[in-house]
Amino acid sequence: MAGSGGAWKVAFADFMTAMMAFFLCMWLLNQKPDLLEGVAKYFREPPKIRMAFNTGVLKDQAKEATVRDINAKSSTENAAKAAAAEQKNLNAIAMGFYGMINVKSEDPNRPVDVVVSNDGVLITLYDRPRKPLFQGEASAELSQWGDFVFQNLAWLVDRHAFRVSIEGHSRSGLKMLSPAYSAWELSGDRANNVRRLMANVAVAGEQFERVTSFGDTRPAKGDKNDPENDHRVEIKLSIGNRKLGDSAPEKPVEKVKP
Repeated sequence: MAGSGGAWKVAFADFMTAMMAFFLCMWLLNQKPDLLEGVAKYFREPPKIRMAFNTGVLKDQAKEATVRDINAKSSTENAAKAAAAEQKNLNAIAMGFYGMINVKSEDPNRPVDVVVSNDGVLITLYDRPRKPLFQGEASAELSQWGDFVFQNLAWLVDRHAFRVSIEGHSRSGLKMLSPAYSAWELSGDRANNVRRLMANVAVAGEQFERVTSFGDTRPAKGDKNDPENDHRVEIKLSIGNRKLGDSAPEKPVEKVKP
C-alpha cells in the first residue's frame, strides 16, 4: 500500500462519489412527485443571480454603445440642419443681390446669373451691348452700369465676409486696338479692374483668393450658349469653413445708383 503512492486515494474518492450518487438516486426515487418536479425545475432553470453579476460588464458596454449611437445620430441630424440653414441663407443672399441691382430673377434676358452651391455663390455678369459692364467690347474700363453692379457686390461681400475669386472671360473674334493686346490681356485687365474697384469700396485685400484670365478659351455653357454671353466676369463667393452667422457686423451703407 505504501509503495502505491496516492493512487489508492484517487480510487477511494471515485468509490465514495459513486456511492453518493447511488444513494442520491435511491433517495430521489422514493420522493413525492412534486419534490421531483421541483428538483428538475432547478436544473432546467438555474438561478440567475450569479449570471447577472457576471454580465454587468456586457451591460455597461451595451449602454455605452447605445449612447454613442444616439450621439452620432444627433450629430448627423444637427449637421444636416446646419447645412439646410446655410443653404437657406445663401439663397436669401442670392435673391437679395438681384434686388440690390434692380434685376428680376425671373427675367430670361437678365444680365446676371446667380447660382447657389454648397459652399457659396457663383455670380456671372454678362457684358452685353444693351447692358455693358465695360465702356467698349475691347475696353477694360467699367461702364456706369458695371460700376454700379460691382460697388453693390463689394458691399455684399463685406457684409458677409465672403472669400472672393474673380474670372475674366472674352469672346473670340474681337477687334482689338493692338495686335499685342489679345483676349488674354483684355479678360485679365477686366478681372483685375473689378478686383481693384471692390477693394477700393469695401473688400479687404486678404478676402481675394485669386484673379484669373481665361481669354476666349471658355465659352459660356448651358441655355445661354450665345457668343454675346462669352464676354463676362464670373465671381465666386465662398464661405470656406466658417458659418454665415460669423459674418462681420453690418455697417451703414449708402446704396449706389446706376
